[in-house]
Amino acid sequence: TALTHEVRVGPWVTPADPVVLGWFADHRSEWVTGPAIAITDAGGPDGTVLIAVVLGAVWSRRAPSLVPGLILVGTVGAAALASTVTKSIVGRSRPPIVSQVLLETDHSFPSGHATGAMVLFTMVAVILGHGLPAARRGLLLAGAFTVTVVVAVTRLYLGEHWLTDVIGGILLGGLAALIGSALYGIWTRRASDRVHSASLVVPSHAVGPTGATTTGRAA
Repeated sequence: TALTHEVRVGPWVTPADPVVLGWFADHRSEWVTGPAIAITDAGGPDGTVLIAVVLGAVWSRRAPSLVPGLILVGTVGAAALASTVTKSIVGRSRPPIVSQVLLETDHSFPSGHATGAMVLFTMVAVILGHGLPAARRGLLLAGAFTVTVVVAVTRLYLGEHWLTDVIGGILLGGLAALIGSALYGIWTRRASDRVHSASLVVPSHAVGPTGATTTGRAA
């Protein structure tokens, strides 16, 4: 919230934006530009939502429950919506057209790519890491953040965003992932409690007339 306010009305956090943009523009090369375009195309808001839908369907089928899929898709979708609304409210212009490799003219803050990558890959790490040791969960989260940074850097490299745009996107995506992770944790605990409660119920046909359990022989 503080970053959004400063980007919209204050000059305190934005002086590094043109410096970073100029540095990336001066260090472009053909062998990097191609992969950067491929990554930024795959990591766009539409791509992240599509990946979330596919993974959500797979996990819901395995659960078996619609809840994991709904949490994943809902979290990613809500983050994308929040990013779009924030772009309209802040109304920040993109970097100059001459600095862009791929022409984009909509509002700039926050980066939808950084938002989507952060929330999607963090949620995937949380779901995959459920029940694993803390060290493995940490590795999954570190991997998710690394992939997010790679996507964010491609946006800077291609001149599509300012530095504060991608930072804002990462923060927004992280906030959405925290909420989604909390919801997923609540669901898994309740599901575990239901399984535990069901395991404590003794079938009535297994109890004899005197209260002793039977195993197919006369009690």
